[in-house]
This record gives sequence, structure tokens and C-alpha cells, in this order.
Amino acid sequence: MKATATRNGKGKAKAGQRGNIMRRGDSWYVRFNRNGKDVWRSAGRSKEAAQELLGKLLNDADRVAAGLPAKPTSAPTLNEWKADYMKAAKARKAKRSWERDDWCYDQLCERFGTLRLTEITRARVEAFMHDRKGEVTAATVNRQVALLRRVLNYAVEMGRLDANPMRGIKLFPEAPARQPTLDAADEAKILNAGPPWMRWIVRLALYTGCRQGELLALRWRHVDLAAGALIISDSKSGESRRVFLSAALAEELRKRRGLPDGFVVAMADGKLPKGLSVSQAFRRVVRKIGRPDLRFHDLRHVAGSRLLDAGASLPDVATVLGHKTLVIARRYAHSSPNRLRDLMQRMPGADGAGRDGE
Repeated sequence: MKATATRNGKGKAKAGQRGNIMRRGDSWYVRFNRNGKDVWRSAGRSKEAAQELLGKLLNDADRVAAGLPAKPTSAPTLNEWKADYMKAAKARKAKRSWERDDWCYDQLCERFGTLRLTEITRARVEAFMHDRKGEVTAATVNRQVALLRRVLNYAVEMGRLDANPMRGIKLFPEAPARQPTLDAADEAKILNAGPPWMRWIVRLALYTGCRQGELLALRWRHVDLAAGALIISDSKSGESRRVFLSAALAEELRKRRGLPDGFVVAMADGKLPKGLSVSQAFRRVVRKIGRPDLRFHDLRHVAGSRLLDAGASLPDVATVLGHKTLVIARRYAHSSPNRLRDLMQRMPGADGAGRDGE
């Protein structure tokens, strides 16, 4: 199939033609039709280079259509592509998200790192999913596969890959999200059994719904006592938010207040607890009181559930907890059957008034 050349960008490819070349100024460009869309590639100042590039693109497309990988020299290895992808991820995502991508990318490289992007096929990905499912949870496999799909999509976007071979791959069904509960009696047991510094961060988590990392990053300059709110600047979503405080919690913060650069959560010796030490201390306490099923992050779920019980809407809960969508916030609704039952009873006409014949 012979490509045509045009000196302006207005020409259209003929019926059945999959690409052409054009010159604009001193540079030549290749137009290549991929999945029904025109994609342009710069080929420099040589018409011959443009013709060679077009032929290479068409050849690789034919190989992919036949179920074969494109020529190995056409793309970097997954290891080599990491720097490009992570640079883009850092520009597009919040810090916590791209840090998670960085860790997950390394996991993928253990299996695919030495393969060129064009050598990562659907069959290889499905074999990886099958093998990994016996080692980790379905959710973990899905996160890794989802990242690989994004990595390859970015390669397509950058012209390093003609098509993403993962199209149509289905993720594993995942177990329903955990729905932990915590009543007043167990809450009191946790607070009484833990060291003072842990009791303090548990109270903050339960009555603000903040994440562990957000609480550990809090400095006193982030506490607005005049407005009765915490300013969460280091959020997983990448956006800052205000979390308003109950009167009792605001008063406790007022009594504890330290220097602006001091941390709100600190151990008795002034040292700062790390995420691991908080989680470990919490695990020891919940085992001691007979609730080994609880994790520190569950306190955030409990806070969201209690907000719903108090009459908050899902958008209210999403705002307080810092969720960008209502998808995550919906999981908290399960624990409010009494509230939902009460709302149904309060619907106009629910008492039977207005029924035909009465």
C-alpha cells in the first residue's frame, strides 16, 4: 500500500488508505489512521525519513492485527519507560497517588521489566494475573493490572506503542469492602487500654474522620481555633480541605496548643510517632480488648458512618472525609438502617393518609 504525499495539511487519505505524509515548512509529517482516528507523527526534514516511518508504523500495525508483537526495536522496555511514565504521573497526580504508582510499577517490573512495551501481550498479562492471584488478593492484582493499562495507554499517547494490548481484559471480582463497626463500649475500651499519645490520635481520627497520615502531618499552625477547624493541607486527593471540630474536641485542642511549627500528635517524650508505630500500637490494643478485626483506618469509616447516623448526607460525608466522588462515601450508608427506616416513615403519605377509599 503506497502512501501519498501532500504539501498542505488539507488532503484526506483515500478510501482504504491507512496513512500519508505531508510537508509543512521544512518539516515532514506522517498521518496514520489508528482505530478510526488520524494520528500525526513528526519525521524531521527528510521525505525519505517520513516514508520510512510510515512504512514502519504500517508494518507494526499489521503484526499487531495478526496477533504478533510489533518489532522489538520500536519501543523501550518497561524498565526503561518508567522514568517517562513517572514524570507524567508526578505532573498529573497527587503525591500519594504517584508514590503508590512508583511502588506498584516496581512490582510489575519483576515480571515484565525486561520486555519491550510491544512484547507485553494480552496472553502474558492474563498469565500474570493468574499467577499473582495465588500470591496476593484479587484487589492487589487489579491495582497492578490497572496501572499497567495506564502505563501502556500513556505509551500509545506518546507514540511509543501503536495499540494497547490490554483492551478487553477483565479484572477479578473483588470481595465487598470491609464495613467495620465500633460501639461506645469498645471505643471506651480502646481509649482506656492505649498509651496517652495513641488515645489522642484515636480521638482525632474518630471525631474528624481524617486519615492517619493527615493527622501525623498536622502542625499547630494548621489548627484554626477561631473557626473551630483543622486545615488539612497534605491530603491524599492533593487538595486541601477544612474539617470542622466539635466543641469538646476544639476545647481539648485549645488546652494542648503548642508552637505553630510543633506537631499536634507527639509521644510523651516529644518524639513523633510514625505510621507503622501507630498501626502497631493500635493492633496491640484491639487484640487486648478482643477486637482483632479492627484496623486504625477503620476509625475513618466509623466517623463517616456516625456522620450519616447524625443526619449528614453523602455529599456532606464526602466533603468532610475528602473524597472527590460519592462512590467511596456510599459504603458508609450500610450502617444507618435505623436512620433510613426513620426517613422512610417520614415520607409524605407514609402514614397511609390519602389512600383511595379512606
